[in-house]
Amino acid sequence: MSTILVFGHKNPDNDAIMSAVVLAQLLGACDPDNDYVARRLGPLPKESAELLAECGFEEPELLESIPAPAEGEQPQKVVLCDHNESAQSVDGLASAEIAGVVDHHRIGDVHTAAPVAYVAMPWGSTCSIVYRLFGVLGVEPTDAQAKCLLSAMMTDMVMLKSPTTTEADRGFVAELGARLGIDPVEFGMRIFLSRPQLAPEQMVSTDIKEFEVGSQRILIGQYETVSKDAALSQLAEIRAAMEAYREQQGADGIVLCVTDIMEEGSQVLMSGDTAAAERGLGVEACEDGVWMPGVLSRKKQVAAPILAAAE
Repeated sequence: MSTILVFGHKNPDNDAIMSAVVLAQLLGACDPDNDYVARRLGPLPKESAELLAECGFEEPELLESIPAPAEGEQPQKVVLCDHNESAQSVDGLASAEIAGVVDHHRIGDVHTAAPVAYVAMPWGSTCSIVYRLFGVLGVEPTDAQAKCLLSAMMTDMVMLKSPTTTEADRGFVAELGARLGIDPVEFGMRIFLSRPQLAPEQMVSTDIKEFEVGSQRILIGQYETVSKDAALSQLAEIRAAMEAYREQQGADGIVLCVTDIMEEGSQVLMSGDTAAAERGLGVEACEDGVWMPGVLSRKKQVAAPILAAAE
């Protein structure tokens, strides 16, 4: 029996946590000859911790790195979910054997020596894909698993307002809401309102990803809130935290989207060399940031045009 680690990206959000936890359970049910274990690559979000406790699931342990195998030993097997780029994955990923990928992002730079199970769909949440895999594999999710999956769908698709939301996602959300006897929107709002007000350093670092933009390394973060004005009352501190984090990570530039789910838009702040980001988004960086109405998705509305501008 092999132990196979299942984990999402660094600085995990609710989708990265729940997809790892529930996918590990699903794969374990379908492949009892191996032990699938969920892990996390950063702090556990408060809403994830509360839901896991409510559902009776153990919190995934922190995975800091994967060491190179000793002589004669097999490499650690892993399944990646909610990411497929090495910069966003665990340190030492090159020493591991990637056994599978389940993701809803662009295809990045992860390479494998042998064919693997690679499941990618342009849906609004990796948990949407995990939910569909239950049907494909002929396994009925428990109510607890259904609740975890639904929570991630609602947070990752910003209450179904994100442009990444598809008709497939809406159908999955409706099915899960009916199964659980709850209103998905009310459930999702409860999760958003349970999030604590973060310090500026946490606003910057809690949900941030690194991208290779041409020859540059650009960090793109997102802080979702129900009141951007309350968050931006600490603008000077946020800007200082952005620059400190950029220098700490050795990145060329950093972009932070302060996303207001009620006003349905983002205040976009930039620091460092952000010429490619400004070009891609069609804006000029300024001290107060730029309000971009309708911008809710980092993946589709921020990262994608920035990456395209470098091509």
